[in-house]
Amino acid sequence: MANAADVAERATSDLLIGPDWGVNLELGDLINSDPVQVNDALKILKKKLGNKNPKIQLLALFVLETLSKNCGENGFQQVVERDILHEMVKSVKKKPDLNVRENILILIDTWQEALGGPGGRFPQYNAAYNELKSAGVEFPPREENSLPLFTPPQMHPVADPASAYEEAAVQASLRSDASGLSLPDIQNAQGLADVLFEMLVP
Repeated sequence: MANAADVAERATSDLLIGPDWGVNLELGDLINSDPVQVNDALKILKKKLGNKNPKIQLLALFVLETLSKNCGENGFQQVVERDILHEMVKSVKKKPDLNVRENILILIDTWQEALGGPGGRFPQYNAAYNELKSAGVEFPPREENSLPLFTPPQMHPVADPASAYEEAAVQASLRSDASGLSLPDIQNAQGLADVLFEMLVP
């Protein structure tokens, strides 16, 4: 059986260019089938949150998000007991990389709200939220917070995806000379462009 610490290392490897949701979910499954392993996983994640590389910090946050959605109370309890929540608050106060800061704030806000605020099962999350609020930290607007699983938060604000696509299409057409293309080639390219467009625009 896989070891949660090894899977947590794989999920936060600096070789990754973005979150590996498959590995993140594998870690969640492992912890659900053997809850004792959450300790080893969170030990690694806490270390990765303290890493100087913002990419590794973000990967650790994505794993925490996945675990919070898949491991229930055990996960939330361990995040408090292992001082990870405290580390996240400390990190925001140290003014980390902007993406890291924003993702921490979104997670803390989402968690404290999901857990029922000050009267909830884990009031520590609401306390962390209030501590940052009283330190003058502004949380991102809530409607942007609803992070569906498998969809990492956007790292950079993207203009309307349709206009981003159109811009790319214009740039591509400026770079290539289409005069040598036959009608079927052009229609085929149009069909591919339509498929791409549908994938980009929800």
